[in-house]
Amino acid sequence: MENNQTVHPVGWGDDLLSEFQAIAYQNELATFANAPQWQKALLDVATVFNKCSSYAINKVLKTDEPSAILLFLSANNQYLASARSVSAGHCLPAYPTGRATVEFALYGWYLSINEQATIHWNNKPIDKELRKKWNYEFSFSPLTKKLSEINDGLANWARYLHQTAIDFGAHPNKDALYSNMALEYDEYDKDRVSTIKIVTLHPLNLVSINAMKFTVETGMIAIRLFALSFPDGLKTLNLDQDIARLTENLHNLQLNTKFK
Repeated sequence: MENNQTVHPVGWGDDLLSEFQAIAYQNELATFANAPQWQKALLDVATVFNKCSSYAINKVLKTDEPSAILLFLSANNQYLASARSVSAGHCLPAYPTGRATVEFALYGWYLSINEQATIHWNNKPIDKELRKKWNYEFSFSPLTKKLSEINDGLANWARYLHQTAIDFGAHPNKDALYSNMALEYDEYDKDRVSTIKIVTLHPLNLVSINAMKFTVETGMIAIRLFALSFPDGLKTLNLDQDIARLTENLHNLQLNTKFK
């Protein structure tokens, strides 16, 4: 009879870090079992993104300048980090990696359509004044402005996700700082705070579901930018159908989710 029980190394869970990792993994299992719709949404995006990545990998050695392709591969890597974080209920760290997903994909798009920009990006100037111009060209706002010239809706979506990431912890700010804190008041004096609790791993609630939705959307916009960057891949991989399905599924999932 086959034994499928996981055997952990001696000492696993006995120290601070491995105990945290063990709890996070148990949360991933709980998400898989208790929130299958959101698990499936994360999986669907990962599957399509992986299809894009596999296509891109095959092109790396066939192109003279692979920077744009490699940026999309890195965006996929960041998406997987976010997906694992939110599955574990480790919600706030999903926003910095989600921001990175959007930024890597946006840079990938820009370099894919502009050969001169690719050369420029790979040769950051040493001169202070020239470096200022370089920094401006490869900043998020100018890049989304260029994207809006081609697809205004996609540019606005990128701005929204980027700002959401910043608001929830991809950049230090007051709201993000206190969003994982809970106050407990004295039993006999309701005006006196007795305990401050720091919530590192969230249960399945409004906070974690919003983080999962955000993560799904970062993967979706990266796929959209990939399709915009590689029209041949869009056709070969039937990405139009995938994008339409992912969009409809997310819409239906939001309608059917009961927030606590």
